[in-house]
Amino acid sequence: MQYASIDVIAKQYLGPKADIDLLLKAMNDLEKTQNEALSFILTLNEESIVRYIEENLYPRYDAVSDALETIITFADKKVQNLEKESKEMAAKATLASVLLTIFLPSYFLLAFWREQKNIQEIRYREQLFHILSANVDVVFLILNQEQNSLEFISSNSERVLEIKENEFTQDLSVLRDRITDNDLERFDNFIQQMGLDGEKSLNLKMHFPSCGPRWIRLQISPRVVHGKVTRCILSISDQTEDMRIKQTLEDALINAQNANSAKQNFLSKMSHEIRTPMNAIIGMTTIAAAYIDDRKRVESCLKKISYSSKYLMSLINDVLDMSKIEEGKMTVSREAFNLEYVAQYITSIIYQQAEDKNITFDMPLVDITDTDLIGDSLRLNQILINLLSNAVKFTPEGGRVSLEIRQLQKKDHRIRLRFTIKDTGIGMTPAFMEHLFQPFEQENRFISQTRNGTGLGMSITKNLITLMGGTIVVESKPNQGSTFTVELDFDTPADGKQIHQCSHTLEMLSVLIADDDRDSCLHTSLTLKNLGISSKWVLSGTECVEEVISAHKTGEDYDVCLIDWKMPDMDGIEVTRRVRQQVGPDTTIIIITAYDWSGIEKSAREAGADAFLSKPIFSSTLYNMLLSLNGIEIEKEGYSQKQPIENMRLPGCRALLVEDNLLNREIAIEMLKMMEVDVACACNGEEAVDHFMTDGNDLDLILMDVQMPVMDGYQAAASIRRCNHPKSKTIPIIAMTANAFHEDAVKAYEAGMNGHIAKPVDIQQLYQTIETVFNG
Repeated sequence: MQYASIDVIAKQYLGPKADIDLLLKAMNDLEKTQNEALSFILTLNEESIVRYIEENLYPRYDAVSDALETIITFADKKVQNLEKESKEMAAKATLASVLLTIFLPSYFLLAFWREQKNIQEIRYREQLFHILSANVDVVFLILNQEQNSLEFISSNSERVLEIKENEFTQDLSVLRDRITDNDLERFDNFIQQMGLDGEKSLNLKMHFPSCGPRWIRLQISPRVVHGKVTRCILSISDQTEDMRIKQTLEDALINAQNANSAKQNFLSKMSHEIRTPMNAIIGMTTIAAAYIDDRKRVESCLKKISYSSKYLMSLINDVLDMSKIEEGKMTVSREAFNLEYVAQYITSIIYQQAEDKNITFDMPLVDITDTDLIGDSLRLNQILINLLSNAVKFTPEGGRVSLEIRQLQKKDHRIRLRFTIKDTGIGMTPAFMEHLFQPFEQENRFISQTRNGTGLGMSITKNLITLMGGTIVVESKPNQGSTFTVELDFDTPADGKQIHQCSHTLEMLSVLIADDDRDSCLHTSLTLKNLGISSKWVLSGTECVEEVISAHKTGEDYDVCLIDWKMPDMDGIEVTRRVRQQVGPDTTIIIITAYDWSGIEKSAREAGADAFLSKPIFSSTLYNMLLSLNGIEIEKEGYSQKQPIENMRLPGCRALLVEDNLLNREIAIEMLKMMEVDVACACNGEEAVDHFMTDGNDLDLILMDVQMPVMDGYQAAASIRRCNHPKSKTIPIIAMTANAFHEDAVKAYEAGMNGHIAKPVDIQQLYQTIETVFNG
């Protein structure tokens, strides 16, 4: 309609054709500008739209208006000039002017109204989009590919990405600077694909100032016009929680698969480990029966059966300990014990294992001032023996294993000890050390096939140390040995009496120490110094003899010589012989051995040795030894070796054995007969109660199984305690059961029993428990 009106004006206009061309050009410019605006004005904000109209549309309107005004002015003048010539021409010109005056403003008003309506619609949609983007956890960026500009940034960028809107630039450098180094190349490749058709996404890590690296997801959605990508919408979202959940599920699946595999391997291995000693027990029993008249052959079979039985028991104990740990039933006790006896017990076990493999074992002590402690000595034994047994197991012949016990600090009746177990064995790989303390784990199949064990020992050890409030650290390299460092806290008795002062008699002693181990010399010298005794030390047998001769010539003979048995240049026996030749019998000579001196005792005494002392040397041991050699008798307490069976006698004792299993009953009867105990039997708890009610006055002791038919041991003990028999409250009742857990012992005491013995029953344990009960 507009161009048709212009055609009418052109036909009727009598002025210059340039005026019509100017009007037509102004209309063309206006139309073109409006069409161009429609393609991008929707992406602009309100301020940009207003600015665009003012800068681009209004000047085009003004140009059309000016062209029309030129034509109208000319027409008016022409009308005035032609008014006299032709009324018809004037009428036409007037009509044309009226048409232009009425039509064009109406058109412009209509166009402007439409533009305002479009602007309002754009503003409304833009407001909705801002509200939406501000309330979601996805940041939107719109990039104009044609103009290479960043047209839009959602207002939630600071909340979601911790990046302010004004920090973004066209090259997205602020985003790139936050990407982790490992993902930079992937990010660059992804951004380079923004101009290509098709949606793409990428997960990578980005640094956040407040919380460090987090997972984000980038997604590109291109907008295509006439087959060409004009814009790209880049959405960025935080995927950390989703990735964490996904990773957790994947880890849980892997852990479950690994645990299942480990337990299957464990069951397979346990089958082998259990069947091996069982095969030995059954096989040796068969051989013993076949050679029953050959005493030596039977004794050999019995020794092997005993060894296999103990090994089988250790397997069962490992499994039971692991079960208690997993159920949270493992507990530690707080009882008084002496560190010296713990060391002696450990040495008695480990020394022989090391000796059998030709491995050197020693136990240096460093800065030990307190040996009377309060804690769980049984668990401490278990920890150290587990670690030392492994060290011996994985150390080849000719190697070395040591346990250093070091006192770190003492404060308010509490000390901290460090136990360092070091070996020169096969070591471990870093990969294996990461799961060293997991159940059922062993370094590799070769090791599991060549060295016995359940794979539970290290896991049990770690859990025991944790229960005791301690720490364990491992250092190891393949073929370079391993070092385990355990630190544990112990209380000391508030009124504990440690040895700080020596008697006047011992203070006058002069002592010479001879040992090729410098640390041992320093430790023994410091121990003597703490006792108030002066000493000197040398590092070889030759130096020892020379020092004794030199002191003898000056009349300052040594009162005591502490001589290590094994020295490289001259052993302790030869040193003793030469010292005796030089100074006679006046100097007391004590031979120091690693553990057992029975093999050298005869030759050492013939050479002139007065006494023997086992390593490690504690203050109390050395003090007692020196007192004894100076004629001062002391009371010996604490650690004791196993008593021989012939010394375990309880003559005149009358016991009721309550046991439903015939084989177990036979074993217990034979053990009790070895102790000269008179035994009566009952097969269940009800029989036991009846027997006690009728013959209780003839009984001194009741040994009670727990799991029995008719009436169990707990019920039987409770019934005996409640009955009206004169001895119901006083007769000792000892549980003798396969229920070996701590809670089983507690349950036995709650039922009224006086003691608890776990099966399989050790005869010495049985004797000591009975003695303890009898002695109150």
